[in-house]
Amino acid sequence: MTMDLLASFTSPIHIGTDWTAMLWMFPLLAAIAIIYKATKMRVVFWGRFIRETLVLFGTLSVFMVAAIVVLNLITWLAAS
Repeated sequence: MTMDLLASFTSPIHIGTDWTAMLWMFPLLAAIAIIYKATKMRVVFWGRFIRETLVLFGTLSVFMVAAIVVLNLITWLAAS
């Protein structure tokens, strides 16, 4: 059983590049926003913490979607 667990780390999971696969970035962005705000706030007030986390999550999401669109556009222009 231990060897099976260790072997699973040697073969990465294939994640495609279609639009549905890109949705996997949102849980990662949520985790990044929560952990970043939890470590940067000196005193955690829940209302302020949730508000700032949502703002950071929204900012990261908008930037990542914009980056995806720009990179896909550059790839499309380079291929044609």
